[in-house]
Amino acid sequence: MPRRGKKCRQCLILPAPCVHQLPRFTLRDPPVPQSRQAPKPATRRHLVGFAVAGGLGFATDAGVLMLGTMLGLSPALARLPSFLAAVLVTWGVNRRLTFRTAAAPTLREFLSYLAAMALGLAVNYTAFLAVLSVSDIARALPVLALVPATAAGMVVNFISARHVLNR
Repeated sequence: MPRRGKKCRQCLILPAPCVHQLPRFTLRDPPVPQSRQAPKPATRRHLVGFAVAGGLGFATDAGVLMLGTMLGLSPALARLPSFLAAVLVTWGVNRRLTFRTAAAPTLREFLSYLAAMALGLAVNYTAFLAVLSVSDIARALPVLALVPATAAGMVVNFISARHVLNR
């Protein structure tokens, strides 16, 4: 590669830069900006596993919520046992599938997981009550209020679960 200021022998351009003096990149290793790099396989597995656990937890949450309201509980009160049931399901699935925790499950780990999910519960429950307060349809069918509430708490719960179970 010719030095700057010298004539390039390949294209006869006087003082460079010319295309022959630019840094070369191969097709094998093109530069990729940090923000566009693919997530690591473990992170991708964590996201997929967390989504599966979340789907199962949502189904559990919705089922227990419907059962509670059919038994005469208010939607706000029926959410408490439905959330606890959903946390049990997601804890089991996340520790086995998502984070592949090898140690035997313990009460201490479950309580740590529940504590980590508490902020997500607060976000989830607040969103649930907010949707119920503004929507007649959601008051008639409280399961509909679970969708935005679950979405609101999901990000918080993913970050929390990852710190508790992925050690």
